Amino acid sequence: MTTGAVIFAQNNASLDYIKLAVFSAKQLIKHLDIPVSIVTDSPGWLSTGYPEHPFDHVISVDFKDTTQLKAFNDGALSLKKLEWKNFIRDQIYDLSPYDRTLVIDSDYIINSSILKPALSNQYDFQIYKRSMDLADWRPTNEFERINQYSIPFYWGTVFIFEKNEITKALFDLISYIKSNWLYFRNLYSIESTTFRNDFAFSIAIHIMNGKTNGGFAIELPGKMIYTKDKDFLISMEDTTMRFLVEKKDYHGEYTLTKTQDLDVHVMNKLSLSRYIDGGIGV
Repeated sequence: MTTGAVIFAQNNASLDYIKLAVFSAKQLIKHLDIPVSIVTDSPGWLSTGYPEHPFDHVISVDFKDTTQLKAFNDGALSLKKLEWKNFIRDQIYDLSPYDRTLVIDSDYIINSSILKPALSNQYDFQIYKRSMDLADWRPTNEFERINQYSIPFYWGTVFIFEKNEITKALFDLISYIKSNWLYFRNLYSIESTTFRNDFAFSIAIHIMNGKTNGGFAIELPGKMIYTKDKDFLISMEDTTMRFLVEKKDYHGEYTLTKTQDLDVHVMNKLSLSRYIDGGIGV
């Protein structure tokens, strides 16, 4: 039984996702001590820009899906619409070279060993449902249900699966949901027109549970800790991360927040990129 991690990195003209993936992979290897592979449509840029990259396998894919523009904040005062390629996660079953696979986003920074026990569990599929915003005043309802009256929200940011007939059915179902997104979006009363892996995973888990509160998806240890794209990563040292987090009722002002021994989903990818380049993300 082989165990490893996979990170997706599909570059666009505004953001070097491969740079984020290289950084994230090094953190993962440091704390979880497993091999990491990358799925990318830019293998040439990886070998040219990062010849000493840490990846076990480089899995090349062609990007054929229609590109979407997505609004990205870069702190509370800046909003940009950037090209967004995030539509091949349903193919991970076939792409992964491992029997048991941990999948993380390139902006998920591992600073602990909390996921280690989950890598040896015999569950088919493990994923985060519970989460916590480092800005404790912001409403979290968007990450609790896919709409106010609908099914529970699951994070497609981090999950672990074992290759078998059950998980093959799960990813086939996710692919079907993606191909028929307009239908499922209307069926589940999702307001956003943008396809999101989180929504597709949540719907697929709901169906795999027989449309009840079943036990198909096992929750990963701890919670999904996140900072939103209105926040900034400003420093990292050992397992300590420091952020400027959006302040309540004071637009454009921030509170200094520190984490230690916590894995964090850093949604402000532009800030994370600047930190990797120069040590400060503001």
